[in-house]
Amino acid sequence: MIVIVTDSTACLNRQEAQKLGVTHVPMTYTLDGSTHREHFVEENADYIERIQSAKTLATSQPPIAAYIKTFTELTQAGHQVLCLSISSRLSGTYANEAVCAREIGGGNIRVVDTLTTAGGLYILVRAARELIDAGYSLEETASKIEEMRSSVKTLFTVEDMEPLRRSGRLGPVRQSVCTVLNVRPLLTCREGAVVSCGMVREQMRALDQAVPENAGCIVVQYIRNINGARQLQHRLESRLNKTVLLRPIGPVLAIHLGVDMIGVAWRES
Repeated sequence: MIVIVTDSTACLNRQEAQKLGVTHVPMTYTLDGSTHREHFVEENADYIERIQSAKTLATSQPPIAAYIKTFTELTQAGHQVLCLSISSRLSGTYANEAVCAREIGGGNIRVVDTLTTAGGLYILVRAARELIDAGYSLEETASKIEEMRSSVKTLFTVEDMEPLRRSGRLGPVRQSVCTVLNVRPLLTCREGAVVSCGMVREQMRALDQAVPENAGCIVVQYIRNINGARQLQHRLESRLNKTVLLRPIGPVLAIHLGVDMIGVAWRES
């Protein structure tokens, strides 16, 4: 049996993880010196309020020991492991996973740098499950996911660029553009890194129109603005006549993006 392992930025809830056969490895975050584990979505309590009130914020990838334990337990139980990682350009998680896979060895563990996170990672987790259920081997599934990752697109906006600047995940962008002109930066995850791709006044229209008609597995993602997320979900479903999933994002990414992020991820056919 092939078991999928991924980190908590995939934004899975507990029921989905069980249904998809996914082992969830939590990242951690620190607010004013107090460290917390990132749980399944909808199990992180009042993290938005705590992030907003914190004076110091930091995040950390799962420790090597967590992956050693997870990989060892799964392989000793007779399973093969497909580990789908948050982009190596956003976190050191992939490096830790690769070290653990080499240490345990045996050819039963395959680690894939998905070059994405959040909704994009969620899409690839679902795709991996479909491939495994269709009878693909561990190596075949990993290779298919590596081919597929370039077709997964992410587009999002934030209200404040400061969290991204502070985290070092984005190059300099003029803050005055957002605050003085009342426009929003349009951001994407390109080759595993967050980059700016323009400025918009009508963020819902821009996010809606960016998704092509042939898009598959569309995911609207948000942190605090659930009403805006539902509006975007409705716009996409009405225009494309397809089901659009709604996914909250947890505290680790909220620290880097700010709590007013809203976006969409999809897979191009």
